Amino acid sequence: MQTLEERKLLEAEFHDKLRDPNLVNDPELHAKLTSNKKWYHIARQSKQFAENYLRQHSPKARALDFACGDGYYSLLMAEFGADVDGIDISDISVRHAASAASTRGLPARFQVMDCENMTFADNTFDLINVNGVLHHLDLNRAYPELARVLKPTGSIICVEALKHNPVFQSYRRLTPQLRTAFETEHILRRKDVLMARRYFSRIDWKFFHLASLAAVPFRKSPLFEPLLSVLETLDSTLLRVPMLRWWAWQVGFILSQPEKGQPPA
Repeated sequence: MQTLEERKLLEAEFHDKLRDPNLVNDPELHAKLTSNKKWYHIARQSKQFAENYLRQHSPKARALDFACGDGYYSLLMAEFGADVDGIDISDISVRHAASAASTRGLPARFQVMDCENMTFADNTFDLINVNGVLHHLDLNRAYPELARVLKPTGSIICVEALKHNPVFQSYRRLTPQLRTAFETEHILRRKDVLMARRYFSRIDWKFFHLASLAAVPFRKSPLFEPLLSVLETLDSTLLRVPMLRWWAWQVGFILSQPEKGQPPA
């Protein structure tokens, strides 16, 4: 079994490699490590969900981009009026994000930090963005840390992939080069999302992308936009069904009213 330090070292190494500027000089490796990008062509509704929430809650907020990657959402929150801190375990990611913020003159600071053991004081942030992050982490460490640094009146927006659909999970197992072994085994399940109730009194969610995934093969076709719109409409019905919604590709959920100290029983 990996030790905590080994797991995090592998995560840092993987994401440093993924964001290394020299990767583009190796077209074969670049294609191998980014082949999953095709699926994100249909992810406009979950992306819009996150961006709309950040636009609404960023003005005058002290905000955290939790595992910020290259800083896309950090810079977005800064543009929307937040004072932003971005943290990530990948040194290359942090350097890229800091450079982008400096170039654009945006109020965002970045540093390498362990998301499971943050150095921020309690009750620091009004708004926290957690996008595609939790499946990289030990939730028993991540959730309480998020609750600790969130102000009592603050909120956290999370967007995460789900594990229950066997088709999606088979794809993940067939493409091990796209993620670490820990990540593959820790894609969120229903119980992992509901575990947040130990640390937050309120959780609200919305599910995305089930039928709409069928549009991926048509992404370079003139049919793509109208087909995707039809399938998104179908999803709006399918993902209201309790037995189906957890088979979606992604869930967006808002955490608020943090429980400080011991989690509720």
